[in-house]
Amino acid sequence: MKIILILVLFNMQSGSEVITAEFDDVEACELAALRTFQGVSAEVEMRPLEPAGATIAGTVIAHGNDGAKLGMYSCNPARSDRREG
Repeated sequence: MKIILILVLFNMQSGSEVITAEFDDVEACELAALRTFQGVSAEVEMRPLEPAGATIAGTVIAHGNDGAKLGMYSCNPARSDRREG
């Protein structure tokens, strides 16, 4: 099963940037999200989005060392497994 990363980097000057990627497992997806946010701030604290309703379950907010929100991400199973061939 493929895992899809949907990540939004918050940028007040140029607008938010959306990044998507596909991974083989959740751990690799979460590590990629962490590394992306560490490119913005060396110290990152990840906190689940509260309240986590059904639509946003699994969404995590990244905060920098000054407490500012850097962005958010979720790692979820792909709903369709497209195969070429």
